Amino acid sequence: MKKIIPILFVTVLLISCSTESKVKTVNNDDPMSGVMVGKDSKSDAMMQFTKAYEDNNIISAKSIFSDSVVFNVNDTKMTFDEVNEGFSAGHDYFDNIKHSDVHVSTMYYNDGNIFTNYWYTWTAKSKKTSNELTLRGYCWFKWENDKVVEVYNAFDPTGYNQEMSN
Repeated sequence: MKKIIPILFVTVLLISCSTESKVKTVNNDDPMSGVMVGKDSKSDAMMQFTKAYEDNNIISAKSIFSDSVVFNVNDTKMTFDEVNEGFSAGHDYFDNIKHSDVHVSTMYYNDGNIFTNYWYTWTAKSKKTSNELTLRGYCWFKWENDKVVEVYNAFDPTGYNQEMSN
């Protein structure tokens, strides 16, 4: 019995040493690596924009965007003015537009790119049918020189469009 315990210990040690580690280390030279921050001025700017949307006052957040910003809403390219008009029109059809379950962070990549990521649950009440609508979405801001130069916003518009066409 005395010899079994040391033999078992050595066997376990040899097996564990030969097993390849499952944890990968971060390569600081990798351009797609970097630092992710949950509370910074860019994440705060994303929150400012979404609050302006909820309040139907997107124009109040215009200063964070470059003059040539491109919005991609479900892959439809739009200008700031088109987004302002389109998102504001949603308030004609829905009450109590809110974002909840919000997760926001900014990724500062080693190659110099900066993206703020935003996951959310969109909720509102249809003015026509009184139906409560819930949609999950994702958005990112791409930053250059402390201005947003591109935006991508994705969500399933099926229920949204249905409520607007009723």
